[in-house]
Amino acid sequence: MSRLETSGRLGSVLGLLRGDVGSSLLFFVLGLVLRGVPEVLVSVYPVGYETITYYAPAIVAFSGRGLGEVFVEFFGAGPLFYVLMWLASAVSGADAFVLLKVVGPVLYGLLAVAFFVFLRRGLGFEWRLAFVGCLVLVFQPVALRESWDRFRTVLGLVFLFFGLTVLKSRLGFRFKWVLVGVFGVLAVLSREYVGFVLFVAVLGYAVWERRDMLVSAVALVPAVLVFVAMFRPVGQFWDYFSVGNPFVSGSYFWMVQDAFSIFLVCYVPLLFFVVRGFWRDGLVGSVVGWLFLGSFSFVVSPWFAVPGYQRWLMLLVFPFSVYAVLGFERLRLFSGRRLWGLVSVLLVFMVIGAGYSSGGFSYVGLLPNGYVAVDLVESSIPWGRVDDVRAVLKWLDQNAVSGSAVLVEERFYGWTLLYFERADVDVRVVPFGAGGSPFSVLEAALDGNVGRVYWVSFSGSDADGFSVVFSWNDVTVSEYGLVAG
Repeated sequence: MSRLETSGRLGSVLGLLRGDVGSSLLFFVLGLVLRGVPEVLVSVYPVGYETITYYAPAIVAFSGRGLGEVFVEFFGAGPLFYVLMWLASAVSGADAFVLLKVVGPVLYGLLAVAFFVFLRRGLGFEWRLAFVGCLVLVFQPVALRESWDRFRTVLGLVFLFFGLTVLKSRLGFRFKWVLVGVFGVLAVLSREYVGFVLFVAVLGYAVWERRDMLVSAVALVPAVLVFVAMFRPVGQFWDYFSVGNPFVSGSYFWMVQDAFSIFLVCYVPLLFFVVRGFWRDGLVGSVVGWLFLGSFSFVVSPWFAVPGYQRWLMLLVFPFSVYAVLGFERLRLFSGRRLWGLVSVLLVFMVIGAGYSSGGFSYVGLLPNGYVAVDLVESSIPWGRVDDVRAVLKWLDQNAVSGSAVLVEERFYGWTLLYFERADVDVRVVPFGAGGSPFSVLEAALDGNVGRVYWVSFSGSDADGFSVVFSWNDVTVSEYGLVAG
């Protein structure tokens, strides 16, 4: 091949990438590969905490159930993802682990495309700004962490960014607002709090621009009704907007420390560029304002705070990526000799993201926190202990007394549903929160008039009244003392 031909083909490739379609394809593949690396490194199980804890058992239970049943059962928990998984399972026949190992990378690729389209068509950024902004986002550890196991959130974010892009588009008036309403419903059905961010963004933008306020509210009515309905059946509507007094539980100072730890871990590398590129914009500003309120309101008023501070904190990566690329521009890193500075910064972010994805290295563990995994090659329990947990559950299958209960911390919950064959058949499984105590659910278990109460834990976890009856390496089964019944 001649040098001229090589140069021509290279020019064609670069020309394709400079188009929106080519860039979107590139970012889809980049997200797919980056998020797919940990799935390849872990041969059998899908990575992620919620992946095994909640998604895998639900998908396994799809067998023999109809689509309507699945939608109704998971309606309060973001049913759209489960409906899509039911369809994928029915069409492909693949087992739960295979589906989950594929869907994580695919969703991250789609999120990268949606964010690029939002930058390009929603915010109207020129190509180089949109391209670099999306590149920054895709390699951020916190964005990768969202894709690690929060599949419903990622799906909702895809609809969120498409909805916001449509909001800023020049489509026909009626068609535009119909699409905004549709994307709002889809975002809520994916993950309710992501849908709430869309509400804030759309209404905040309307107020900022002082136009379309009435039509904005009307367009969001279907999504708001779905949002309310998702909470009514499980009695959570009002609880979503208030939180119990954390001083009573003794958790307030831990929450404060954890929130600031998450913020520092996630955003220190970006922060200088974020501050430098701050931009007064009704759409992005509304989102940032709400996310900061959700992240830190409990520090000021723990009794009336927005719950779920860690989730709002992690969503800040999206507006921060917007501000960061504007910071690059204001520092004039896109031209002249300073372009090498931009390349160096991007390479640093890419190395950090690749290390976090592959488990090669990570700075996250330097500042412990409750919700950001050290890297993506993790699950709810260490991979080396999965066989030990399965051995303990096998023992319970053979030895647990019929009518008894098994108390399991959240990180053991999914594994128990998957590998304890008697789970919720003749032995009730009672989960409690991560890092919590079995005593938080012991009374509820005893109220069920069970014959015996077992507790699955790692070795060294002691609780008064529980005695070890079986252990396998680092995992034990303990039994509570005499139970009236």
